[in-house]
Amino acid sequence: LLVSTILGLPLSERNVFRYIVLIPLGAFVVVLLRNIVGIPTLGTFMPVLIALALLQIPIGRGLVMFVILIGVGVWLRFLLSRLNLLVVPRVAACVVIVTMLMMLMSVVSHRLGLSGGVEITLFPMIILAWTIERMSLIWEEEGKHSALIQVGGSLLVAVLAYLFMKIGQIQYWAFYFPELLLVLLAGILMIGRYTGYRLSELFRFKTFVP
Repeated sequence: LLVSTILGLPLSERNVFRYIVLIPLGAFVVVLLRNIVGIPTLGTFMPVLIALALLQIPIGRGLVMFVILIGVGVWLRFLLSRLNLLVVPRVAACVVIVTMLMMLMSVVSHRLGLSGGVEITLFPMIILAWTIERMSLIWEEEGKHSALIQVGGSLLVAVLAYLFMKIGQIQYWAFYFPELLLVLLAGILMIGRYTGYRLSELFRFKTFVP
């Protein structure tokens, strides 16, 4: 029975699963905050991956790095829009830009004597590039206000998911009792069938209450 569980895997693989089993927990937080609370985000998995990366980086430094990457990346993305590129080459160009920004920030962090600066590479590079692309599109189609709200919502959800995934008891249950993920799956399925008002909508339409 031990061989048939993740506890029977080699130590290196078990260390990987210590983080893999946290991804469904972060996804549950995203589903809860989006479908019940109504916090807008840029995509579904981007906040989860950012929360997973924050587990390896001090949260303050990680958020600063994320904001700088997104800010500079969006500015460079607007410069690329003048070239009238197709979608795939444009996203690939964003990947190159994000990679160069990561290298630059790692070198600067090392020069400033900030330990752990190289760990910025844990940020999901492709997700960051696609986030820059989506934020730029929303900025152009819906305006700056909508884009900033969705990015802010994504950061808020990522921080809350990080705080949930950081709890030691939660990590213990997820790793040593992975069958509890089935309970998490049941909760996600129940939330997925909820079609009522979100909490943010109740505040939004409060003025219509007689």
